Amino acid sequence: MKLTPRIEVDIITAYKVDLVTVKELAKRYGVTRQGIYKALKRNNIDTSDNANGKIVVSCTCCGASVRKNRSHIRKRKHIFCNMECYYAYIEGLQQGEYNQSRQGQRVARAVISQYFTLKPGNIVHHEDRNNKNNHPSNLKVFANQGDHIRYHRWAKDGIEIKPLWDGSTLC
Repeated sequence: MKLTPRIEVDIITAYKVDLVTVKELAKRYGVTRQGIYKALKRNNIDTSDNANGKIVVSCTCCGASVRKNRSHIRKRKHIFCNMECYYAYIEGLQQGEYNQSRQGQRVARAVISQYFTLKPGNIVHHEDRNNKNNHPSNLKVFANQGDHIRYHRWAKDGIEIKPLWDGSTLC
């Protein structure tokens, strides 16, 4: 397939602005990766690793300029300049609702043990994020930490992760 000037403009925009990979562009336009590279080269777009190594973006939390790899930016919704900004962003999302309490977590495991046999690696989740609220209706059990994290992240997108045990079904 011959690339028209209009398609080349779309390719350049997708590559430079949307950070689409060359492989994805080749698939989208039905040409080889070499064809995409040639189109970019014809339009003076440097695709070497030195040119594309880092892109300047702003931190989601503080707005500071940060240089990150294209692949790092492509894979994430939010970019942070350091861990302090990441934790500040998470704290802002939770609006101070999360109460860290290891003792509350131990109590929750004891409460759940009355209804469900916990195995090593099972994660107890407090639905209201208050580790001191250990009422069974507030507790869920996930098979592992990965399922627990997916439950938090994917719930916003409407994807449901089923817990092994859900205390809200007791009531």
